[in-house]
Amino acid sequence: MIKPNTLLSILFVLIFLASCEKELVLDLPATPSVLVVEGWIENGLPAQIILSHSAPYFSQIDSTTLLQFAETHAKVTIHSDTENEIMTLKPNQAYFPPYIYNSVDMRGVSGRVYSIEIISGRDTVTASTTIPEPVVLDSVWFKTDPGETTRGMLWIRLTDDGSRANYYRIMYKRKGKDTKYTATNISTFSDALINGKTTEMGFLRGFSSLISVEDENYFEVGDTVSLKFCTIDEEQFNFWNVYQSKVIASANPLATSNNQLQSNIHGGLGVWTGYGATYYLVYAK
Repeated sequence: MIKPNTLLSILFVLIFLASCEKELVLDLPATPSVLVVEGWIENGLPAQIILSHSAPYFSQIDSTTLLQFAETHAKVTIHSDTENEIMTLKPNQAYFPPYIYNSVDMRGVSGRVYSIEIISGRDTVTASTTIPEPVVLDSVWFKTDPGETTRGMLWIRLTDDGSRANYYRIMYKRKGKDTKYTATNISTFSDALINGKTTEMGFLRGFSSLISVEDENYFEVGDTVSLKFCTIDEEQFNFWNVYQSKVIASANPLATSNNQLQSNIHGGLGVWTGYGATYYLVYAK
């Protein structure tokens, strides 16, 4: 049993300590803004690049402030071994920020190396990537999950070329629902476990935005889906595989991902990817 005098002494000490508390103010050093690149080029299509600037870690972020970090005054040049072109900025509401630098005349060719140089103020950023040869899938189809009548996954049958290491990435776009191609939930994989084999794999939808995450990620009966199956090189696989693990970890408060993104951007952040792409139209029924 605590005596009254002892209890009063304890309360006095607690009140004294509480009155001595000081507000902790962290004086964090300002970090310089860095140019962030998200760019890609694929066989038969123009190059596309989205530019923005990194934001301070504790800054207020919403759709309005994000526009302030968009870079719309850079000089972006793309080079190959046969041609070069200054890319043109165009509005594109399918992406955010809604501005994309596009090549007008240059189209991607499998097997070629493509380099970019970006000049923004005093900063110069460079990167290079290769478009691998595309791989054709054996078949693609939709199948409902066990116990489901209207919801399911997209399935592929792939015969891997066992004579070399292969790296893949899968994206999709649903007619009338999506404005751009989005990576599936597990979009990036290598042939480490399927080298030279024929395998079947099922895929759910991925997150179209990390700002607004949907609860359900099934495909549904009635969907018309354009599936984009891409080959990428090892450098791009290393980036997108780590990025994928971080996205998965962000959706689970108990999961962590300590791997660092291995960017191929020199002088900035982000990624410049070459895709060897093939397309397939799937009717979910």
